[in-house]
Amino acid sequence: MQRLIAGLAGAVVLTVAAVPAAAAAPADPVKALKSRVVAGQGVKVTDVTSYVDMEGKTVFLRRTGVLQYGKAVKGGTGAVAAADLRNTYIPHEGPVFDAMGNLLGDERTITVGRYSYIKGAKLFGATQKGKSWIRLRRALPGGFNGRYSQSVNAAEPATLQVLVKHGERSGPTYKGTVGEAALWKASPWYRAATLVKPTDGTLQYELTLGANGLPQRLVTSHPAKKHWAESLVNDDIITVETRYTGWGGKVRVTAPPKNQVQTG
Repeated sequence: MQRLIAGLAGAVVLTVAAVPAAAAAPADPVKALKSRVVAGQGVKVTDVTSYVDMEGKTVFLRRTGVLQYGKAVKGGTGAVAAADLRNTYIPHEGPVFDAMGNLLGDERTITVGRYSYIKGAKLFGATQKGKSWIRLRRALPGGFNGRYSQSVNAAEPATLQVLVKHGERSGPTYKGTVGEAALWKASPWYRAATLVKPTDGTLQYELTLGANGLPQRLVTSHPAKKHWAESLVNDDIITVETRYTGWGGKVRVTAPPKNQVQTG
């Protein structure tokens, strides 16, 4: 009988002890991210941009690349000191895509410090003979296609802080709505990636953290009328899904050779 009572007591202790562990809040994701902001290290990113209307979802832009952490510089992109991003445009038929095709194409953008180098941007046309790249007078890490791709960078501590603050948590996922003005104020990356300071507008988002407490997946969406006349797009939206992988890997992004660069 004494052994039975002892066994039951042990089971109660184990059950009670397990409750706080299961209910414990996850580690601070911003703190976890800051611990990974190490010069020469970074993360891989993959974006998929879709146009969503009554007929469904149409993927029209894909972007892959790497982000490198380092020393922040004035006019740069904050903790993410360098980036190498490749955009692939997927053409489709229809009035909206016809307008899009006049602006977008396959594009690669390398950003180092406060300068970005772009290759393949339609807006610039052909480069000078013997030149493959155009250097901009400012950092524009997403390139010109970035207007339609992901401008919210959850790999940046300042941005992650905003997303966590404005989101409602359910397990490893935060869902919410955030004002573009709030992102502009907090995020060096967002300021560099967007061409014009927003006066209003919001983004809906869903951020999922991995088992390591770091961003794993980010989905943002905004009205298509931000890019086209409302009479053309109605209530259609643009949605962008970003995946983050390879946290802590060694990354080295360098500017293109000077003899291949045309100054913009």
